[in-house]
Amino acid sequence: MKQLFFLFLFLLTVKTTSALDVSVLISQYYAGQSSLNPYLEVYIHNVSSTISRIYKSPQDSLFENKVKVTLLFIQKDQIIRFDNFIIESGLQKSPKDFIALRRYGLSPGKYKLDFTFTDLGDTTNTYKNSTEVTLTKAPSHPFLSNIQLVADTSYNSDPALSKNNTFYELIPFSFIHSDLNRFGVYFESYKTDQLPMDVVSCTYKVFKLDSKNNQKLIARTTIKYNKAPVSEILTWFDATYYESGRYKVQVFLNGPDHHTLDSAAYYFTKSNPQRDEALLSSKFMDEVENSFVGKMSVEELNYSLRAIAMNVNNSDVELVNRLLKDENKIGKSNFLYKFFKDKSALHPDEYYKQYMEVARAVDKKYKTGFGYGFESDRGLIFMKYGKPSDMVSVTDDPSCAPYEVWLYYDIPKLMQSNVKFLFYNPFMDGMDYRLLQSNARGEVRNPNWKKELYKAVARNPDNLAPERYEVPDGFNRHAEDWLRDL
Repeated sequence: MKQLFFLFLFLLTVKTTSALDVSVLISQYYAGQSSLNPYLEVYIHNVSSTISRIYKSPQDSLFENKVKVTLLFIQKDQIIRFDNFIIESGLQKSPKDFIALRRYGLSPGKYKLDFTFTDLGDTTNTYKNSTEVTLTKAPSHPFLSNIQLVADTSYNSDPALSKNNTFYELIPFSFIHSDLNRFGVYFESYKTDQLPMDVVSCTYKVFKLDSKNNQKLIARTTIKYNKAPVSEILTWFDATYYESGRYKVQVFLNGPDHHTLDSAAYYFTKSNPQRDEALLSSKFMDEVENSFVGKMSVEELNYSLRAIAMNVNNSDVELVNRLLKDENKIGKSNFLYKFFKDKSALHPDEYYKQYMEVARAVDKKYKTGFGYGFESDRGLIFMKYGKPSDMVSVTDDPSCAPYEVWLYYDIPKLMQSNVKFLFYNPFMDGMDYRLLQSNARGEVRNPNWKKELYKAVARNPDNLAPERYEVPDGFNRHAEDWLRDL
């Protein structure tokens, strides 16, 4: 069985609203006439709204994003091949995602693939990651390629981006968002012309995965096509009634007597909060109604849902927002119980009790007057990553707003160590600290943080945006020392 190699690269942001995201999808295909040679297809999806903006002039309303990419193919500590290129968004008035596609012919074998991404609008924003890929020699019998998950197709005559004049827009991060209710499954089959029948078939199976990776078959279909040395196959699936969660789609190449000749699989996540809410609202399960959740009022349920919102799966974020807006006690209760049952199958009530003790303490400590304390920037970070290993608080520096630096020696869920967060209080009100800078994956990265923190003494007579002026030297910058040395 073959499975698509995929790699998520969560880069850091140059904006204070979200983290810079890049999705890299890697799959293996074959090309050639007399013999089939393997090649890798590397598909890069850049989220424009999270990349620094490059303006031609301070007064210009048009901007572009540029990301420099370096790829190294390594075998036995030797660089076998490398590639350097720049991905450009083109001039735009508002953020629009942009992609790049590269194909690399390589000899069969195992490779370490090193990535380096550099935001050319902020060259300090550099991220490195690596993954291992294995290219296999083409079998002598009929077989399948890897699978790709497709959002849409369009006509494109550029062979660098298309196949037979068709561009396949892939689904980044293998995540099907809520407003995408269909998806395509693309793969290629090879050497089916060896089979004794003129028409060959492939069977698709879609499985829903639970928290323990147990599989439940939810869809099955078979397609037929004429045999050929190489066939490009795209089949669309309706995901309107898929629940939110993790899935696996598997394709089987059928031989004579429906014997399976080869198969390929792909894992993905679907978000469908409307469907989830309908299912959660159908009835009170006895287990839920008789549990700690069944005795809660709507107000208590809402409070608990807000306390876990920062820790739910990405596919459940929209569902939680819907549940909070509606007076849907059954749906709220079922979701809350399931959340804690997944955390502790034997003692969900005890897990809930301990979790909420922390949430109430964080609510009290970091309350700002706007929402609950665990919804403030400091509260969210505490609830997501726990108590910091060390902390520095500065309230008496006349050149800047009050600020705090939090240090985590290790954050296992991010697979990072020496993680730092800089919070500051721009309104000088004592409690409303905002997250200004971090080196944590998926959190705020802001190359202009010094300009924001020290803007009380920074000269900016034209009132330009932070990325368009420089902070002068000549005043203390202890925050930078803390971030470097803490």
